[in-house]
Formats: sequence, C-alpha cells, structure tokens
Amino acid sequence: MSNLKNFLKNIEDEGQDSSSGNDVEVFADSVKQALELASRELNADISMLDYEILEKGTPGLLGIGRKPYHLLVRQSESGGQYKDVLDIEKKLSKVSIGDDIQLIKSGENIDGKCKIRVSKSGIWLTVSAPKGRGKRIELSDVREQLNILRISNVDNKKIEKAVSSRSGKPVKIGEWIPNPENDSRLSIEMSDDEMKVYVKIAKPRFSGRHLDVDDVIESLKQAGVVTGINEEQIAKYLDDMDYSSVLVGAEGVKPKHGRDAYIDYKVRIDKSRTVFEEDEKGQVDFKDLDLLENVVVGQLLAVKVPLEEGVPGRTVTNRVLPAKSGKDIALKYGKGTILSEDGLELTAEINGQVVYQHSKISVDPVHIVKGDVSLETGNIVFLGSVLITGNVQDNFIVKSAGNIEVRGSVQKAFLEAEGNIIVRQGIVGREEAKIESTGGSIYAKFIQSANVIVEKDVIVPEGILHSNVDAGSRIICTGRRAKIMGGVIRAGEEVNARYLGSDTFTKTEISVGINPKVLQQMTDLRTVLKESNDELEKLNLDLNTLKIHRAGSGQKLPADKEELYNKLLSQKQKLTGRIQEITIELEELKAYLNILEQKGKVCAEQCIYPGVDIHIKDEKFSVRDQYSHVKISMENDSIKIFEYEPPKFTDDQTKMMAYTRLKRKQ
Repeated sequence: MSNLKNFLKNIEDEGQDSSSGNDVEVFADSVKQALELASRELNADISMLDYEILEKGTPGLLGIGRKPYHLLVRQSESGGQYKDVLDIEKKLSKVSIGDDIQLIKSGENIDGKCKIRVSKSGIWLTVSAPKGRGKRIELSDVREQLNILRISNVDNKKIEKAVSSRSGKPVKIGEWIPNPENDSRLSIEMSDDEMKVYVKIAKPRFSGRHLDVDDVIESLKQAGVVTGINEEQIAKYLDDMDYSSVLVGAEGVKPKHGRDAYIDYKVRIDKSRTVFEEDEKGQVDFKDLDLLENVVVGQLLAVKVPLEEGVPGRTVTNRVLPAKSGKDIALKYGKGTILSEDGLELTAEINGQVVYQHSKISVDPVHIVKGDVSLETGNIVFLGSVLITGNVQDNFIVKSAGNIEVRGSVQKAFLEAEGNIIVRQGIVGREEAKIESTGGSIYAKFIQSANVIVEKDVIVPEGILHSNVDAGSRIICTGRRAKIMGGVIRAGEEVNARYLGSDTFTKTEISVGINPKVLQQMTDLRTVLKESNDELEKLNLDLNTLKIHRAGSGQKLPADKEELYNKLLSQKQKLTGRIQEITIELEELKAYLNILEQKGKVCAEQCIYPGVDIHIKDEKFSVRDQYSHVKISMENDSIKIFEYEPPKFTDDQTKMMAYTRLKRKQ
C-alpha cells in the first residue's frame, strides 16, 4: 500500500462484507494507472477512491520479468476528503509517513524524527534530534502530521517545547478522545503445532487509538494462549508503530532432548596418525614416531560425561511436549586401571603404556616390539618394561622406566633403563653404542666396542672386547671363552674373568675398589681444573702486558684499554674462586677415598696377560709377567697376588646367565 494511502485507508469491521458492489480489482502497471482505470469502471472521481495494494508490481529488466500491480479499489463514503491526494503524497515523498516522520541516513548524517501515538493515556509526541548534518524536525512538520491525522485537541505550548528540546522522550500533548471506528485492530492466528501465535495488526486511521500491550495480551488469552507470551517483543513492536510485518505474539518452548553420555579420553587412543616435527634447523627425525602413549600411576585416563535428562517443552496452550533423555554408556576398563566408585573416572594403577581395544582402556607394564627397533617402530620411550623380539638397529633409542630385554642384538644404538638390561645376542657397538642402567644390571652374551654404565653388575658369558665398562658393583665374565680384552674396565668391587688381556699384550686398564661414578667425577673435576688453570695463565699474561703499557705511559691507559684491564681483573677474580672450589671438591673426594675400607679385587680364572694395568683405589699394579689362576687385591695398603677366587651368584643371576646362553629361535 502506498505510504499516504496506508495512513488514510479505512479499516472495516471484521464482520463487514468487503464485497459491497462498490469494489473492483484492477491490474495495472502503476498505482496511478490502476486508479484511473477504477474511476472509469466505478464512474467516480479519482479523489473519491480508496485502495489497497493486494500485490506489488515490479518493472522487470527491459520488460522481462515484469509484474503488474494488483489493487482492490473501492469508492469512498466521504466525498472530497482525498482531493489532490497524489499531490499531497508527492509533497511528502521526502519522508516516510506512517504515524511518524522517519530519519534518512546519509553516512554519519541522520535526520531527526517525530512520532505521534494515540493511546488510552493520551496523545503523545516524541521528537528526536538529528545527527551530524541531518535535517531537524520543525514545528511545521509536526503540525502537518497532526492535520493529516485530524488531531486538533492538543496543547500547542507543549508541542513547541517538545520540538525545541528534541529529547527523544514522549511528551503528552493532549487527551484521548474515543473514536472506536478508527482504532487499530488485530487478528490472531495460531500455528497447527500450537508453537507460535501470529498477530496481524492494522494501523489506526486518523486520530484512532494504537493498541496497548494489555490489549494484545488480552486478545491472546481470549484466543486460548496460556503461556509463552512475548510481552517485551509485543511492547517493542507496538512502540515502533510499523505494522507492515506480522508480530509473533507468543511462542511455545520446544522440548530439549538430552545428550547421550560419552567418554572424554584424556590420553591418545588413536595411534594411526604419525606427525613428524621439525627441529630448530628444519630437519625431521623420522625415528621419533611417538607411537607409545605412556602413563604414570594415578594419571587420569578417561572421564565419563553423564547423559543429560530431557527437558519437556510446552505449547502456547500449555500442552506438555515430552522430551527424550540421552542414552547411557559404560566406562569400560581393563587391567592396570582403577575405576572410581561413581564410575565416572578411570585412572592408571601402574606405569606403562595405554592399550585401547574393544572400547576398553588398559595399562600394560610391558611394551612388546615384534621385530626390530627400526624406522617402522621409531625410537621407544616407555614408562614400563620393553621387550624387543628382534634387534636394535643403528642410531635408534630405547628408554625404559623398567627393564629392557632384546632377544636379538644391539648395534650402534642407545639403551637406557631404570631396571635390568638383557641382550641375548650381544652388543656390537662400533665404538658409539651406549648402554646404561641407572638402577639395575646388564646381562649380555658379549660386549664389543661399546660404552656401558650400570649401577650394579655387568654379567657376560662370552667376553668384553675393546669397550669402556663402568659397574657400581661387579663385572663378571665366566664362560669357557670369557675374556676381558682392551678398553677401560671399572668396577666398585670386583672384576672377574676367565682371561684378562691377551697373548698379544693388548692394552687393558682395570680399576676396582672405587665406585666408577666417583672416579668419573674426579676425572671431570681434574679436566675442569686444568682448563681453568690454563685460562688463568692466559689471563695473567694479558694483565701483565697491560701493566707494562700502564707503567710506560705514566700509570695511565687509554679508556678502552682501561676498561679491558678492569674486565680481565674481574674475570681473574671469578676464575680464581672457581679454581679454589674445584680444588676443595677434589680434596674432599680424596679424603672420602682414604676412609673407604680396603676392598676390590681382580680375578683371572685361567690367565692374566702382560699389558694389563690394575688400579685398586689409588694403587697401581702393571702386569709384566703372565699369571694363572690368581686374585689380585689389597693387603696392608699394598697390592698382592693370591689364589683365584670364583665369583658368587644369586639364584636369579644364575638363571639369567643361562638365559643369555640360549640360542635365539628364528
């Protein structure tokens, strides 16, 4: 409907028949053309017509897609009241007329607006100020709108004050005079599912009254609406006074179906994807596959999030809509885990790897590698024990918080365990392998060209060749061909082998009586002490040179040389302090060695060859002649030779030695 006609059209009573014989439906290219056609059809002047746009037309593009206007035109009961209506509409086309003059936006410039609302409480005027360079509402604009609305019973002083202040707040300018035939009306329609109620409101004519919130709510209740009335939305809709859209006056509440229970896994259970990470140089180590998910005792593995109960809905007529509750699910658990009493939390009972099978989490204390440790498996880092059925290939790492068992061989690799390390087919390290047990022993068929460090014993049936081996307790080689030849062998208590050295006088160094860790600490301290003394000597030379320059220049140096001199003095002071600290540490270690009881022995069941140097505490014995079936140990602060003494084994060690002699099944 055109703006002015929207404002002027007469809203008939709902019960009145709209087909009165004075109506005609017209299709035309424009409203003006439709009114001209209707005036000829009804034999009435165009000023005597009122109309309603049933369907708005469109011009299309170059005539394509054109759609005509569809109008319902009727003859007005009051003659002459719409005279020159088209001229009036053209005059007011710069603003939009409903019951208010709307603002026009242009960037930051917004025109002011005024709104006239008639309600039971009176006639209210709201004038808002413009923004930027927007057009102001003038007194003439308000009076013109009042004339159009046929409102005369107003207080002009209040109008002038409202226009002057432009506060944007409603000001009462007159009392309401009932005029029911021109009042706003509404119709109500409820959706089939009773979830929404639509309210269609016709705007009032002339000085007719606008509906209040209570009017709409009362009508909704009369239509059977019990709950879900949108009072705030109704109030805003009525306040806007834009009746072109349909108001949703009430809405039901949809039922909320409950969410199913689910398991929130706190550990990685999908190990099918491997993500390679680059180091600082942009290189990728393809051995670090990170295929194991390690957990520790007490670690949270999974949490069950309970199901949600459904929340019933309600229609606007207060009919209850049932809701479904979520489905439950059990938090399954396997060995090595503990389920809380409420069944909602799963924690690790032991250290180990996470195993996820058949929707169930277990913690396995032993990780089994079927085959070699290679590019297929990547490096192994595990909080339990590791069993490798094949070999450990070059440059791979195996770390375990428990034991490590390798049923094949260990090549140029790195093994570290808190427990025992067992290598059934021996270690071939090519001078780069490092095998370390921080809390247990090492059992291997043989050790060749490797670096071995253990807290307790090294037990080898066949021999140790050209290796560096440190044991906190004993190093034992007792097989038929068992020999220790070449390298540096250090044990806290005993070194015992069938042969020591070789008939080719291979250089072999053996130390007993002192824990190798203490020996290594002393060695490291001596190295640092030597480096510090060398640095101090160089500093002294530089300082002496600067002193000579100072003496030759009358006790004065250039600023940069003076700064260097002070800097070197500071470095010398710090370095001297560090040398004193290292010296004290070495003295303390020597004192500790002096109070140790005299123990430590080196035993050769068959033969000990020349070329073997034996250190017992701080005493040294170099073998010059060949000895058979001997024990070399300390007595009265000197090294002496005694009859051979066989090593002693626990039952577990005996079993382990037999186990390492078994041939590997292919």
